Amino acid sequence: MGDWGSEVNKGGLPFDGSPDSKPLHKVTLDSFFISKTPVTYAEFDIFTAAMRLPRINQDQAMQAYRKPDNPAGVTWQGATDYCAWLAKETKQPFALPTEAQWEYAARSGGKRYVYPTNNGESEPGKNLPSYEQRKAAGGLVAVASFPSNPAGIYHMSAGIHEWVHDWYDKDYYGQSPSKNPAGPATGDRRVTRGWAGSDSSAMTFKRWALSDRQPTGTWTFYPADRKKESKREIPYTKYSHYPDNAFRCVRLDR
Repeated sequence: MGDWGSEVNKGGLPFDGSPDSKPLHKVTLDSFFISKTPVTYAEFDIFTAAMRLPRINQDQAMQAYRKPDNPAGVTWQGATDYCAWLAKETKQPFALPTEAQWEYAARSGGKRYVYPTNNGESEPGKNLPSYEQRKAAGGLVAVASFPSNPAGIYHMSAGIHEWVHDWYDKDYYGQSPSKNPAGPATGDRRVTRGWAGSDSSAMTFKRWALSDRQPTGTWTFYPADRKKESKREIPYTKYSHYPDNAFRCVRLDR
């Protein structure tokens, strides 16, 4: 797990200039299943309806992102609660993936693929969305818009961060257990994986840290027809977050 560039690149240079993805270390995982795509708005809306909660991300600025087949932008707690609800409904052990599970899946079973694409390479417009394609789609592209990686998993480098279970610690890799690592016991930010803002940021071993704080208070709603309806203040709904903070669930192989 981590950046293996020093073992294969000329001059021992890493792929990733950040110390977060080092040292390279061996990890063994129990077998698991992972969602082929991130959870979509259509799926998350079923969850909030079942919980008798309002839909997330209802402010006007989010409407370009809020399409049924787009990844749902939620808080870490929202992602965790969704997977827990899925576990309860199905009586199956669903949960957020650990960072190690996400990387193993992104690398199609731990293979040395630099990018989680169909061929392990970054080809914007062909196997992951280009900036122009994301812009034309309103900021996000629908899940499974591009080919899966060889393990059959989609959208792991498609312009989103994905929440994982782990707390973030920049030095964690130096002390990580080799069996089923699940991150530090505490922290103030969570690990996210899989952003495709640039070639370097979309690599399978790239790590990010993000706060789970969601917007509070109200947002101003501007009606489409401002002559007939005045603007008003509407509370943020539970689990609402930035549109590019998505997630998927795993199920342990019992």
